[in-house]
Order: sequence, then structure tokens, then C-alpha cells
Amino acid sequence: LTYPLHVILRYNIEKDVIGGNLDVNDIPERWNADMKSMLNVEVPSNAKGCLQDVHWSALAFGYFPTYLIGSATAAQLAHYCKKDLDMDTMMKNGEFAEIKAWLTDKVHRHGKRYASLDSLLEDQIGEKLNPKYFIDYLTT
Repeated sequence: LTYPLHVILRYNIEKDVIGGNLDVNDIPERWNADMKSMLNVEVPSNAKGCLQDVHWSALAFGYFPTYLIGSATAAQLAHYCKKDLDMDTMMKNGEFAEIKAWLTDKVHRHGKRYASLDSLLEDQIGEKLNPKYFIDYLTT
């Protein structure tokens, strides 16, 4: 549960910096306050706080929301994979070949064939990206 909140925290800070509502020098204080209010975590240092990832130092702003989109997509793909395969048993047994083949068929082989993620998902599994599956994953 903490990972999506970490992404949301970063997004909110980025949005405020880019929008001119937060000075770069105030990021550590804002980070620490948001970590405490969102996750009840005390941050021991900037290195373990706002500087823990390389994204901002590499000027990779706006990148973190893509991680959350990826997590939501993975949850939805897992839901549909389980309809076709006994995915949980396969994973428990360390048998990943059929799962990989399913993903290759539904996602990987298409590359940039589709104009959007929604187009790919709708064509391959029957619906656009739906946050329901990620919410279910987080709450069950």
C-alpha cells in the first residue's frame, strides 16, 4: 500500500514545483511532512527521503505516475491471465513459461502496434485500463 502513496507524494511535489507553488529549496521539508501525514514515516535524512531516487537529479520529472499506471495495468493483466491459466499454482510451482507466453501473446509481441495502452488492453483483454483490479489487489 505504501508504493502508490509514495508515487502520489512525488507527483504532488512535482506538480507544485513545476506550477510555481513550491520552491525547490522547500522540497525536503514538504517531503518529510507528506511522508509523516500520508505514511506516518519519520524521514531520517534527505538521502533517505526526497533524494532517495535518481529521477529528480536526472531531471526526470513527471515520470513517477507511469509506475502507478504500470502497477494498475499489471493487476488487470493478472486478473485476465488467471481467467485463462491457473496462474497462482504455476507461480507457486515456479512454472512461468505459460504465463510468459500469455503475456507475450497479449502484450509484448505487439510493441508499438497500438496507439495507446487502452487500445491494446481493449483489443487483447476486452476492456480499457480499469482501476478496479488494482484497487482489488490493494484491498484483498
